[in-house]
Amino acid sequence: MTGDPDPQPLTGTVVAITRAACETWLADGRTLSCALAADLARVQRTALAVGDRVVITQRPAAPPLVTRVLPRRTTLSRPDPMDPHIERVIVANVDDVVIVCATRRPSLKLRLVDRYLLAIQRGGARPVLVINKIDLLRTPKLLEDLKEDLAPYRDLGLPVVLCSAHHGQGIPQLGSVISGRTCAFVGHSGVGKSSLLNALIGTATADIGDVRQGDGKGRHTTTSSALHALPDGTHIIDTPGVRAFGLIGLTHTQLRHGFPEFDDCHCRYADCVHDAEPQADCAVKQAVAQGQIASARYDTYLRLLADLPKTAR
Repeated sequence: MTGDPDPQPLTGTVVAITRAACETWLADGRTLSCALAADLARVQRTALAVGDRVVITQRPAAPPLVTRVLPRRTTLSRPDPMDPHIERVIVANVDDVVIVCATRRPSLKLRLVDRYLLAIQRGGARPVLVINKIDLLRTPKLLEDLKEDLAPYRDLGLPVVLCSAHHGQGIPQLGSVISGRTCAFVGHSGVGKSSLLNALIGTATADIGDVRQGDGKGRHTTTSSALHALPDGTHIIDTPGVRAFGLIGLTHTQLRHGFPEFDDCHCRYADCVHDAEPQADCAVKQAVAQGQIASARYDTYLRLLADLPKTAR
């Protein structure tokens, strides 16, 4: 006499991760709490991310078991905090990565935006730039200055949304930009990622915290990535805030492609790196001097170039 056949494996999407376990969503709307196979649990910090599609084996007398991670269509990665030589995937299979910044508390850091843009480009998702807390800009001049600072990003074709989660300004526009898509909210601690999520959902789903008094830096209110579903079919992964964002394995070619405003500049020498060459020979330097390329973007390029190992140039 034969027993019942083994149930067929399932596929699901990882929506939250804990030690040696994860929560998954199935296509039929069910949520499963799953254990991780031993070989996957050993490397889960680098091998598993929220948004991953996984294969799940059903077990009659034990929790379902995640046995395999399916190929990813997009990723956002950074160096692992424990070992900067190891790539750690923050989120997987997202359509958009929404870079959330604040006008103040904490202040706007465009170099961090530039680093995110490079990582997003390498991972294949669409970048979206959101500036929260515009209610803290007390004069029209401050708002105009902000728009001028953001002009280079609009010129690159990025969706740029100015909003205030506290007052609701710009929330409908942000909802329209990401409607029906899967996206990740990333950025500094305290910029209001969870507040924006709550404003979009309309209910207090994510924990909110104030910035620390004294240094104006944000507290970590989101301690691990988690995926949330909105009624219109939008899915948002809220990620923990960062103090800095590193890039791993960056080459000069990848760095160069991360600054598309350089593309129309034809330097005298094909191997020009737009650094030590005389301005007369470097069309990029000339464009910066003439205001055709934002000097802040060029400065970020030079800083990242200086950080590249000699072998990557």
